[in-house]
Amino acid sequence: MIKDQHIPIMTNEILSFIDGKKNLSILDCTFGRGGHSKKFLENGHFVTAIDQDDNSFSIAKKLKEEFRNFVFYKSNFKDLDLLNLGNEKYDFILLDLGFSSDQLDDSKIGLSFKTNSKLNMNYLGGDINAYKIINDYDKEELQRVFYFYGEINQAEKLAKYIVNQRSIKSIDTNFELIKILRDSGVNFRSKKIHFATQAFQALRIESNNELENLETFLNKVHEFLKINAYFAVISFHSLEDRIVKNYLRDNKISKTKNFRNNKDWGFEILTKKPIVASKFEVLENKRSRSAKLRVGKFIN
Repeated sequence: MIKDQHIPIMTNEILSFIDGKKNLSILDCTFGRGGHSKKFLENGHFVTAIDQDDNSFSIAKKLKEEFRNFVFYKSNFKDLDLLNLGNEKYDFILLDLGFSSDQLDDSKIGLSFKTNSKLNMNYLGGDINAYKIINDYDKEELQRVFYFYGEINQAEKLAKYIVNQRSIKSIDTNFELIKILRDSGVNFRSKKIHFATQAFQALRIESNNELENLETFLNKVHEFLKINAYFAVISFHSLEDRIVKNYLRDNKISKTKNFRNNKDWGFEILTKKPIVASKFEVLENKRSRSAKLRVGKFIN
């Protein structure tokens, strides 16, 4: 079993949609450590990649030395329309909402349960982070974050307990927060995952405006798709997957072109149910176990 190594998720499933096609123009909106981009390049396609992470920029520079048909932009995917892409449209656009090993293992970001990092969880360099949320948000704001972004049923109880504990001492590190979560008496719903998963997810989403960024991206991505292009999204929790599912459903178009919402474009949904990683892939890469892939074909 491979551990602590970044492995691109569901590459075979993704490539199956363009099997046999040559020289496609592909936009990888979340380059990460370049796993998906490299697979596309090895199959002879032209790849434009986006990522604002410094480690991704370094990896992209090395990949550029190996492949001429590769271009990289250091940016957040939500700012797709602000890049110098001109009127470029693509045959395939991929958005992988997971994290690279570099991000997960970076103690300065502090996404891991295993390392006693200072509370942060902001990987985009914005003003909000987990420390400010935990120590400065009032009870109602904390309840909102935990309920909507962590789907914690006892969000009010948790928020009240945190406010009480921080009045005694500021909550500074991941391990201090984990202890508070353990002692809160809140019934976190799943025994299959670490009990702090939902709270950490909520804090990470709030710190980075993850759902807002996804919505912003989805509102403009159609402008960059060629006719009959493929649009694929890999999500890792129900909130992301629901947004993607609803986006494709709301912009679905039938074969008879009964347009919805007075738009002259839409998607043929190619994944009635999301594709999940195979049992073999999950054994090789445990991070793939929660991944869901949805794909639509752009019709104009």
